[in-house]
Amino acid sequence: MATREREANEPDAPVRVFISATTKDLGTVRELVKQALLTMGCMPVEQTNFAPDYRSVQGMIEHKIADCEAVIHIVGLRYGAEPDLTTLPEGEARRSYTQMEADIARQLGKKLYLFVCLEDFPYDDAPPESEDLQALQQAYRAEISKRTTVRTEVADREELGRKVRELQFELEKLKIKIGQDRRRMVALLAALLVVLGGIGAGVWWFVPSVIKHEHEISFDRGKAREQLTTEIKTQAQKKIAAAGDDWRKVNEIKKSRDQQLSDLGRVLERIDQTFQADEASESYRKATDLLAAKGVDEALAYLDARKTERKSLIETQANRRDQEEAELRKLLQEELLDASLLETKFQFDAAEAKYRQVVEKSGSWANPRNDLTRFLAQRGKVIDPALGNRKLREALELCRGTLALTSRDAAPQDWADTQNNLGSTLADLGTRSSGEQSAQYLAQSVAAFHSALEVYTREQLPQDWARTQNNLGAVLGELGTRSSGEQSAQYLTQSVAAFHSALEVRTREQLPQDWATTQNNLGNALKDLGERSSEEQSAQYLAQSVAVYRSALEVRTREQLPQDWAMTQNNLGNALEDLGTRSSGEQSAQYLAQSVAAFRSALEVRTREQLPQDWAMTENNLGLVLDELGRRSSGEQSAQYLAQSVAAYRSALEVYTREQLPQDWAGTENNLGDALKELGTRSSGEQRTRYLKEAITACENALSIFTPEADPYRNEIVQRSLEAARRENQVASPKNPR
Repeated sequence: MATREREANEPDAPVRVFISATTKDLGTVRELVKQALLTMGCMPVEQTNFAPDYRSVQGMIEHKIADCEAVIHIVGLRYGAEPDLTTLPEGEARRSYTQMEADIARQLGKKLYLFVCLEDFPYDDAPPESEDLQALQQAYRAEISKRTTVRTEVADREELGRKVRELQFELEKLKIKIGQDRRRMVALLAALLVVLGGIGAGVWWFVPSVIKHEHEISFDRGKAREQLTTEIKTQAQKKIAAAGDDWRKVNEIKKSRDQQLSDLGRVLERIDQTFQADEASESYRKATDLLAAKGVDEALAYLDARKTERKSLIETQANRRDQEEAELRKLLQEELLDASLLETKFQFDAAEAKYRQVVEKSGSWANPRNDLTRFLAQRGKVIDPALGNRKLREALELCRGTLALTSRDAAPQDWADTQNNLGSTLADLGTRSSGEQSAQYLAQSVAAFHSALEVYTREQLPQDWARTQNNLGAVLGELGTRSSGEQSAQYLTQSVAAFHSALEVRTREQLPQDWATTQNNLGNALKDLGERSSEEQSAQYLAQSVAVYRSALEVRTREQLPQDWAMTQNNLGNALEDLGTRSSGEQSAQYLAQSVAAFRSALEVRTREQLPQDWAMTENNLGLVLDELGRRSSGEQSAQYLAQSVAAYRSALEVYTREQLPQDWAGTENNLGDALKELGTRSSGEQRTRYLKEAITACENALSIFTPEADPYRNEIVQRSLEAARRENQVASPKNPR
């Protein structure tokens, strides 16, 4: 089977990539891949019209694919069109056009990127195929699962688009290699022509041999995901049972479990990338095979059995003057896989030690450093706050060190990834701090996200751009809530703009969960703007906020996403409470009643046993709206609302302690002081005096954190509350009988 060469070895010639997929059910996907390739500077090639005769089709496809450097083959549930069966050679198996394209790519030695769409993938609407065609396609999918071929399973269009974009550097390397191979081949051909006197017609067989064949592996991503999921859930159940009544420990375990489950995509992507980068050793391949076939324990046992030999090889490679970086990375990838699997066993100390060992041996390689940064930041969020802050600060220093070693010009995406990690780590530290330190962390976080956006452009990397815009909006919102006056309004306006930018890419149709997340975040920014605006402008912002939250709840349902649903219900309750306090009469009562209902809905999922900090947050918020209802009522009804408000705040303070969560503790102490002051003014005698003294104490507690320097906006609010409580207490004293 001869191939024809085209003149494409010029430096600026784009890499040609053939797109192989059925049209009726994957037409949208074909267009998505086409656009992604165009933004990457590649030339997509398609074959959409076919002759009925088998031989004509065979030649047509060979002609197209021979002209390409790589093939992207996307396998769905649909068999698609096939040649006229009467034209098939005797003994030739039935194959659809799409299946033929993949087989021809292998025969020609083309780089083949195989994507398998899962059964619940959002396929385009298409009429059902006959039962025999469905059976043929299922047999083909089963054959692929057994074949030793690199393949990537994708659950939706977002994941497929991201995977295709991740091929950019692989395709660039392929372009360079093919250019080098062709130049070497030209020199060889010239020599052969001189020696053999022009027997150029017989050298066509060189072309396929210079193109690298697909990596031989049998890693099953779907089975590996199942094994990892089972392991994480099993280990979490064991740890929770062992923790007993220690709710803080149980909460840490559950958050770690949720982190592990949400991180599975990254773990599996790393395995895929390791194969695609040709950094998978034979031992790595064997370990991933065992992971998919037999589970985490078998894979870890295999890696453990080889650790002494691997350690020796790593030392040898790392100490060589002529260090073979590719061979060293293969060995270190085994160590990184080992560390990831240890995380799924909840052996976090062992995993951390492993990550540190790899970083020590990896030189300037960004991947291990970013892995350790991710690990430290994730652990910092779930463990004891004091220790967690130390982990976050170490992650911060690691990010900065990685940036010092990573050149933007040489590795722009690694540089941008590290900037994004830096921004997230600084944001976490900023929200955990107060005063000038908090402001510095958050301002640096904004700068890091802006740096990442210099590489993450909407045109080149739209989803990374949208993710970073969302992160930027969250940090700007945090800065806005911690500022006052015009500065606060500027931050919050910028936050709203960033979320709107993210929503240009994160649409409900294409990325529903990301869309809902950003809608929720946008609602927060609009609510905060509403709280800081004049009456008419305030009502507009708050009404927009309520509408945005309710939109998010169309995707964030209790059945599908219970914790996200509860979060958005909590936020909706806050916005409705603000609207209620800014309204009057029947409208105010309706808003406040809806607010109470939203908070009580959130508490159906946010229980103290399951989610203590979220429970405390919602109890605090419920206290606010009950306080407002108490102020707008009279007599016994008022006293009941206010007493319920005080009880809700005191419940929240069981979790919000000054030592562990000083900002939340101070905010709730201030709210408690307001409710107690209001109860005092509506009481008499000793009860009145007791309530007012407790109110003064609560406000003074809050001011110990909300100082004028640390938080001028909240300091001003609490000072007013304290002065009001003191005035009422003076009136209530024996010298000033009421």
